[in-house]
Amino acid sequence: MNLTEYLAYTKDQLSNLGRFHLIRIVLGNESCDLDSTVCACIYAYFLHSITSSDERILYLPIMNTSPATFRLRSETRWFLQENVSNLIFIDDIDLNEWYEKQKLEIILVDHHLIHPNKFNEIVIEIFDHHTFRADAIPLKEPSAIQIENVGSCATLVAEKLLNASKSTFQMTEEIAYLLTGPILFDTLNFSSTAGKTTEKDRLIYKALREFRSANIDDQQLYRNLRRSAADITGMSIQDILQKDVKQVSGPHIRLVISSLPSDYTVEKFIGQLKTMKDLDEFLAGYDNADGVIILSLETDDDQAKRQLGFYVKQYENLPPINEYIQREEHGLELRERGIPINQARLKLFEQRNAQASRKQVLPVIEQFAKEFVPQNSS
Repeated sequence: MNLTEYLAYTKDQLSNLGRFHLIRIVLGNESCDLDSTVCACIYAYFLHSITSSDERILYLPIMNTSPATFRLRSETRWFLQENVSNLIFIDDIDLNEWYEKQKLEIILVDHHLIHPNKFNEIVIEIFDHHTFRADAIPLKEPSAIQIENVGSCATLVAEKLLNASKSTFQMTEEIAYLLTGPILFDTLNFSSTAGKTTEKDRLIYKALREFRSANIDDQQLYRNLRRSAADITGMSIQDILQKDVKQVSGPHIRLVISSLPSDYTVEKFIGQLKTMKDLDEFLAGYDNADGVIILSLETDDDQAKRQLGFYVKQYENLPPINEYIQREEHGLELRERGIPINQARLKLFEQRNAQASRKQVLPVIEQFAKEFVPQNSS
């Protein structure tokens, strides 16, 4: 059974889940980006392949978003092609039902936290390349946690598959190709200025190449992925913000972090705003969040350039976050720039530390939200 057949098989089983003794889902993160999607599909397929003789267990790759949001993931849709129609989304299965029946276990890829918290007790394995958090899920078996600061989670999943016994799993050209895509995309084709590449990323990429046709041009693959990611045809302002989103909540403030499509700068985005209505409506759709942090990445050959902007609904929340994110200790090296519209609740910065991706910005915003106290709070 190849990957396409496996994904079709899992989609068919949604109407027949009761026949399985155990459902193990492989769950990506809420942004459901290329890395997260590929890792969920490939690792679930791998587990199915090495345990296919045990028909009591069903391995399901789950996309941690809705189809409406996933449609904005143009690079992922281009890369997976016909497999997209067989993806399973988070609302396609009632996790609470199978949790209550004690038939559910969870494997996390490309993140190491899950909500609601009751699911923590049934997480059995984690693969992630984001900064380790103190409130990460403690697993009964520490060896089942693979959290390492590499360029792509696909690097960690590929390492697991490459190290598997050939008697249980044989790497194929198809799987090697699919794992190569996120590694190239996340490391910006191993860009030296972006600072997202590790030696393990290079070694795993080299190992995957051994299973692939020499005729495939990975430079062209990378360009195609970047071009697909930059495609915003038919997208509204809200769609652009929603394309790659994470949420951050503290006791007194809720924020959204939105990464813009490839080579679409924060400055260009702001220039296309006519009013703040689109931003306010976008925030309303995320539990009426208080503001949005907007990130962009621009690449030119091997050079990476980043911008950071933010918008808050209430002006009194602007000075605290403005001061906090510019602190030297955070290392973002922000330099404020003027904006083409008269709006006091909106800020734009050049981020001179181009190596600080969202992986580095996210913990800063999380800490701000945790510490934030409203000015009118007694």
